[in-house]
Amino acid sequence: MLTGKFPEGLRVLVYDEDFQNLISLEKHLQYFQYKVTICNEGADAMHMLRNHMNTFDIAIIEAQNSAVDIFRLISEIASEIDLPVIITSKDDSVQSVINWMKIGVCDYLIKPIRPEDLRFIFKHVVKKMQVGKRVESEEKATAEKSSSVGDSTIRNPNKRKRSMFIDGQVGEKDQDHVRDSTTKKRRVVWDNELKQKFLDAMEDLGPGKAVPKKILERMNVVGMTRENVASHLQVTFLLLLTMASLN
Repeated sequence: MLTGKFPEGLRVLVYDEDFQNLISLEKHLQYFQYKVTICNEGADAMHMLRNHMNTFDIAIIEAQNSAVDIFRLISEIASEIDLPVIITSKDDSVQSVINWMKIGVCDYLIKPIRPEDLRFIFKHVVKKMQVGKRVESEEKATAEKSSSVGDSTIRNPNKRKRSMFIDGQVGEKDQDHVRDSTTKKRRVVWDNELKQKFLDAMEDLGPGKAVPKKILERMNVVGMTRENVASHLQVTFLLLLTMASLN
């Protein structure tokens, strides 16, 4: 929960095999008034996350190119714990960024890490909370709307038919209005499953061919629109460009 002094006191778990890097990260984070817990062993980090999940707001995990155990560690975190995870790595390749994004990490920082890279990590915590509230609000609104429509239909089952049908036919304007209204109101929450389908589609299509229309066809998700895909594609490219500029 956000306090009056947020982001001061943000609870951060940091894991890095290199002790000097670990201490450096700790000092940088403490400078921003974050509350930091450090781990030098992967097993310790996993233990902290599994047994003290409510102790942290976000985790920063170092990943070596060949660290299969760390990859599995993050996969388990994503599936077991609703916690934003940031990866730090010396690997600045686009493929590495995509591989980690597939399993649900929220950011990818290229080593060496600068203090300014850590100043705004709290944005991922805020975003997670906003998404959670939006999903909860939309589910509540949908439930209330369904209940309202159901009650109205029970009270007057022919009311909706009279407003939509003229001499047994549906008015074209009514059809267009319903279609446009549905399109405008539809929102997509990009959870880990959708992100992975999106990235899989991009990888299958390859450079130059990963356009919104083809990605949408590959994803094959009911209710997803070309506009939804185009918007997320833009966000993904901006992230990749940011990673490249930091190199």
